[in-house]
Amino acid sequence: MAGREHAAVADIEQSAVADRGSITAAAERLFLSVPAVSAHIASLEAALGTPLLDRRRKPAQLNSAGAALCERARGVLGAYRQFYETVPDGADLAGILTVGASPTVLTNVIPKTLVALRAAHPRIQVRRMRYGRAWSLLKELQHGEIDALIISEPQGAIGDTKWTFFAREPVMVIAPPGAKGRSDEALLAEYPYIRFGKDSWVGDTIAAHLAARGIVPNQIMEVDSREAIALMVRCGLGVSIVPESDPPLSKLHGLRKVPLGKPPLRRNIGLAESPGNPKQPLIDALLRGLKEATSGRRRD
Repeated sequence: MAGREHAAVADIEQSAVADRGSITAAAERLFLSVPAVSAHIASLEAALGTPLLDRRRKPAQLNSAGAALCERARGVLGAYRQFYETVPDGADLAGILTVGASPTVLTNVIPKTLVALRAAHPRIQVRRMRYGRAWSLLKELQHGEIDALIISEPQGAIGDTKWTFFAREPVMVIAPPGAKGRSDEALLAEYPYIRFGKDSWVGDTIAAHLAARGIVPNQIMEVDSREAIALMVRCGLGVSIVPESDPPLSKLHGLRKVPLGKPPLRRNIGLAESPGNPKQPLIDALLRGLKEATSGRRRD
């Protein structure tokens, strides 16, 4: 039995190598050391009597035997997950979901949705929430590592991944409590600019909006955390442009806020999913819950 479990671990690690492109990247994804992943794969090669990696290449990559075994392993792992995901009992839904989300999206709505989902379908369990960069989470979704992903509208092609809109979030200029400017442009001229999330989709959207209006703020800093930005703005370091949180950062920290643009800029929020997921009824229930939780927000 221990040998079978060891082989299963090696199969998972081999799939991670295929997905991530190298043993080093796979080890980071699995939170293991590189020697540990290498040793497990070497043990599987010894048990099968054939090499699975082409070690002449740098980094080492799966050879034809490794690729074939990897596809079979994906099928086995998928069947294993489905074994525990069964089984509607009458009208009830049952199973386990792994959900991803961008850390800036609907921060107060997601917990409310999960509470309502548990009340409506007690046998649906969200065992894991993954927060991170949208593109990274999209890869995990496409590799079957998560089941559904709450993100803003993708800025480019995402293959056959389905994205369904359910809400909009306003984008606001936030300024220190004593700021005098009455418009977004006046506030950006009055204070230095703290840019939010250069590598985020909404950061790119904000930058494109400013460029289209010919606004060139005096950028002094770039910060990835919306909460850290609010504290810096409150201390008078500058102004920033961020997606509105729930509850609003401006209310929490006593900041001035002004909508960005006329009409105000908003970002679309939706649920991404991969086609053919056997947990589709559970994902549909999650989407219904998100729509209900955001029904009071402006969606036009």
